[in-house]
Amino acid sequence: MEFKPAIRLQRRLPFISLLMLVLAAVLLPSKIWNTLLIGMGGLILAAYLWARLLSRGLQGSRHLRFGWVSVGDRLGEQFEIRNDGELPALWVEVVDESNVPGYRAAVVRSVGSRTIDRWRQSAVCQQRGQFRLGPWALHSADPFGIFKVIIPYPESQEIIIHPPIHSQIPVPLPDGQSSGRSRARQRSWQATINAAGVRHYQPQDPLHWIHWPTTARRDSLFIRQFDLDAAGDVWILLDFQTSVQLGQGADSTEEHMVLLAAALSAQSLERHRAIGLATYGRQPQLITPSRGESQRWKLLRALALATADGQADLRVALRDLAQVARRRSAVIVITPSGDDNWLPDLLQLAQRGITCNVVLLDRDSFQEGPQPATLRVKGLWDTVRRHGFDCYLIQRGQVGRPIQEAARRGFWEFKVTATGKVITVRSPFDQ
Repeated sequence: MEFKPAIRLQRRLPFISLLMLVLAAVLLPSKIWNTLLIGMGGLILAAYLWARLLSRGLQGSRHLRFGWVSVGDRLGEQFEIRNDGELPALWVEVVDESNVPGYRAAVVRSVGSRTIDRWRQSAVCQQRGQFRLGPWALHSADPFGIFKVIIPYPESQEIIIHPPIHSQIPVPLPDGQSSGRSRARQRSWQATINAAGVRHYQPQDPLHWIHWPTTARRDSLFIRQFDLDAAGDVWILLDFQTSVQLGQGADSTEEHMVLLAAALSAQSLERHRAIGLATYGRQPQLITPSRGESQRWKLLRALALATADGQADLRVALRDLAQVARRRSAVIVITPSGDDNWLPDLLQLAQRGITCNVVLLDRDSFQEGPQPATLRVKGLWDTVRRHGFDCYLIQRGQVGRPIQEAARRGFWEFKVTATGKVITVRSPFDQ
């Protein structure tokens, strides 16, 4: 994007003085007025020429060091100011309009003639979400402060701060049934990576299933027999109804739900299980279960932008999920609700052959002072378990604070070698 430097008048007093000296020289001819007039005119001319050279010689640039960051990681940028002019810039102010919480890139530097000044600006990411770096500008002036030089850079860069992935959470992954890694007692009619044994070849069997060592040994066609996996697709359902949320910032129920979802998603993908996400905020998000790195980025982006600003209650969310969740999959319901009006919909979901686990957030721990909600949530916890569902009660701080978790994990840096190979370097802060 093109930008044009601007020179603006910053002080009017020198011009007022120049006008008064002109009047004095005309009305009261004297060498004193003429000398002062020439001096003031030369001062203004020198200031303008200085500002003009700065506007042509100053250039700035900024580069984001790491494009992927999460809460608790360090956001860093490389700044550079180049002065190609013959005169020095006694001061150059970086005016930054970035909206990343806790990050300030506004500084004042001094740049000599035909020199380059480089420095790094960094801060620890404190809040997940979508933010921007820029627009920004360079401000400078002549030594007398008469003219101000503004070099704008109107472009901005989007940055998404993802939620941190906690290594240990008190909620395990549920079981399901699908083709994949974990073995079940049933035999699968689809090819999986779990070979249970061999059987005689049937005319409808694919030829690539033939187990050639057994075929050669027994002089008859045998094919591999596969197990049905007990670890199937996983859905994570977050209750983002506004009226049931408590707390603020990192101590809110919303943030705890996002942290749990991020950790469970990472565990599922590490175990090569397909995982999906359903949130019902003001803008519902529905990500169908899948595997791989692309799914990881989809989930992290969705969780980074998710906000608990919805009007739909958990009953509506369960009914909607029942239309898309497949039989033999698993659903993890994470909710801070203290009511049990959604239990019939959960039972209907289970009757469709879907494994359901429930994670309840202890509402009392997210409030100041003792509240009657404790008994209600614990009673709901007992009720859910009596219906045969696995239920987990999570209190505030039990998942861990994002910045503390990232500090424990340490920071990582990625470098590209001369051959183009990407290597990972552990920072000295990692334990």
